[in-house]
Parts: sequence; structure tokens; C-alpha cells
Amino acid sequence: MAGGDKRQQFVRQITSATGVVYNQLGRLNILDKKFASTEAYYLEQITSNIRSGNNARAKILATELSNVRRLRRTTQHTGIALEAIVIRFSTIYEFAMILDTIDPTVEMIKGIQSELSKAIPAASQAISEVSAVTADVLISANIKADVRISTPVDADALSILNEIEGVLEDEAKAKLPEVPSSIPAQKQAEEPVKETRVMVES
Repeated sequence: MAGGDKRQQFVRQITSATGVVYNQLGRLNILDKKFASTEAYYLEQITSNIRSGNNARAKILATELSNVRRLRRTTQHTGIALEAIVIRFSTIYEFAMILDTIDPTVEMIKGIQSELSKAIPAASQAISEVSAVTADVLISANIKADVRISTPVDADALSILNEIEGVLEDEAKAKLPEVPSSIPAQKQAEEPVKETRVMVES
């Protein structure tokens, strides 16, 4: 039996089991309502007997009420457990449906994987052949990898470059502050006077 057939059989079993659990939940809900009605009746009877002074009957009814409440708690816990089972079955069912959807995709991926495993060695071989042919062409043309390709410049281009360099130089000079012309003249006038004074004092 194929994996898909096994999964379909498993899904049918889960669906059937879910239906059975739902049926039992319905019966438990009916039983819980019955216990709730019995509990209310006993409470009313116990209250009535205590008011009338029939304490012996009130004690008997109290014991029975305790048993009914115990059964009701068991019923409620069983219902909660069955609800948890239904939720778990629902989750498994949805997961099985997802697997049924994924199966064709998995088969397609397997096909692509096999094709890639065939194509990759062929691609590697083709790249190696291209590299070998390129190397042969470069060797035949006597081209080295570190050769720099020069760009010829004619006279007009040189004139334009020189003109731009001149403009940039003028802009740089315009940004620099001009040196005052009076400062060098004063220094030149003061330096000989100092020398003359030294000579006189000697």
C-alpha cells in the first residue's frame, strides 16, 4: 500500500473516531443536565425536610446528593477529556490534509533535484571549457592582466584641460587672503638700523 493510500485510510479512521467521540460527548452532556436537575431536586428536598424537622430524611438525601455530585464531576471531567481528544483529532486531520497537498509538490521537487544533479556537472564542465578558451585567446593575443589601456588626448582636449586647470588655479588664489605690502617694508627698514646700532656700540 502506497504512502498516500495509507494516509487516506488513516484519515478515514480519524474521521470515524471523531464521530464516535462527538456522539459520546452528546450523551455526556445529556447526562450532565440530568445530574444537574437531580442535584437541584435533592437540594430542594433537603431544605424542605430540615425546615419541617425531618433531619433523618435530610441526612439520607444529603448522602445521595453527595453521590450525585461525585458522578456529575466524573461526567464533566470525562467530557473535558473527550473534548481534548476531538481537538487533537482535528489537528491530526488538518495535518494529514496538508500532507496530501504537499505530496505532489514533494514529488516535483524530487524531479527538479534529479535534473539539477544532472545539470550541475554539465554546467561546471561548460564553465571550465569557457575559461580554457578565454585563457588561450589571451595568451595568443599576448595580453597581460596588468596592462593599462591608455587613452589618447588630442590638442583640443589638452587645451580644454589647461583652461580648466587655469580656472581652478584662479579660484584657489581668490580664496587665499592677500599679504599686506607694508609689513615686509617695515621689517627691511628696521633690520639695518639694528645692525648699525650694534656696530656703533662696538
